[in-house]
Amino acid sequence: MFCSRIHRILKALVVTRVPVFLSLFVCTRVSASAIDTAGGRYYNSLFSNVKITSGIQYGSAPDYTNTTVNLLMDIYQPAGDTVLERPVIVFAHGGAFLSGTREDSDVVELCFLFAQMGYVTASIDYRLGAAGADSVDATDAVIRAEQDMKAAVRFFRKDAQLPDLYHIHPNYIFAGGSSAGAFAALHLAYLDSVSKVPSYINLAALNGLDGNSGNSGYSNKVNGVINLCGALGKKTWIDRSGPPVVSVHGTADPIVPYGTGYIYAYGVPILEVDGSSSINAYAQSIGVNSALYSFIGAGHVPYYPLSSPTAAAYMDTTVNFVKAFLRPLLVLPSVTSIDEKDLTGKTLTVFPNPSSGSLRIIISGNNNPAARGTLKIVDIAGRQILTIPVNTPDILLNNENWAKGVYFFQVVDNDNYSIGSGKIVIE
Repeated sequence: MFCSRIHRILKALVVTRVPVFLSLFVCTRVSASAIDTAGGRYYNSLFSNVKITSGIQYGSAPDYTNTTVNLLMDIYQPAGDTVLERPVIVFAHGGAFLSGTREDSDVVELCFLFAQMGYVTASIDYRLGAAGADSVDATDAVIRAEQDMKAAVRFFRKDAQLPDLYHIHPNYIFAGGSSAGAFAALHLAYLDSVSKVPSYINLAALNGLDGNSGNSGYSNKVNGVINLCGALGKKTWIDRSGPPVVSVHGTADPIVPYGTGYIYAYGVPILEVDGSSSINAYAQSIGVNSALYSFIGAGHVPYYPLSSPTAAAYMDTTVNFVKAFLRPLLVLPSVTSIDEKDLTGKTLTVFPNPSSGSLRIIISGNNNPAARGTLKIVDIAGRQILTIPVNTPDILLNNENWAKGVYFFQVVDNDNYSIGSGKIVIE
């Protein structure tokens, strides 16, 4: 109780730019500032009911006609959850920046399913429309959308300080979207410098890269990107320090290129973009934590509409792939235990930990301790450090050349489902 009170005082006094785990200097035990993934949290559907708060205004901004648009979101929370700080995912709908709403069935389903796992989720509306159908108008539309998504991210960081209505962890905010919404999330994360903006864009007329959609004074950085059938203006906008990205995409997508290609308007190519395959290959080549699930032979957003006979299977695959990617990113340095009972019935043990020189990761359980898949290790910033195949339950790692600090690992099977994950400390 004492630690909980101190933590709430710190939330009221410390600005968002200061790491929240400063509170750990006050409380020697792991406090509410730690993300606890034990017991299947953020992976299993632990909550049967979801509380939906509709029509929350998170900002406002002028659209392409200079008409002020009130920006609304619907917030989904696991009903009955008592955890004080939870990760949040901000989702944006598709619709080619011309149509769609926060109530589109795919984003509603995503928000509901991840809220059942323990996440706080939000489906946002953003400014739609364009003055024309050329590269300038298309890029302007993308920037307006990512500006609005930034305001939504800032909304949650602002609320995390006071009044803390939604109990989110300000250090664990993810941006995601479907189709056009994925464009917005990708550009929020990686179009992070004025120097990257194409010279033909009048950024001043758009009120700068971050815009003025609301909640100024708070960070709009995200801890990961969920790219569902989207694309980025240029894959080289991704920096080594960029956040992790998980993608799903149909290989036969005729709307948004699976690799590098053009976006068309009325049959005319207007903008060359890098789709999920190009994003994934480039991100991995520079050490950014990235994963891609390719829907072989599938077209654009095959999980939508949900009334389609095959949509449910595509949605299940999407959710399973994304949740397995996100869960290891939720481990905080304040979590001291490294033994994690995984959902597969396997247990991962790391020793010695902290370590210097070498360490072992032991996989046991399920009467068959053998593991075949991949070991992935990232640093505290989410940068990929090591990826190696796994074909033994006893993994020996030489870490004598690793920099001191905290690292996170995940073992996935050959279908990229998590076998287990945890933290490594190098002294």
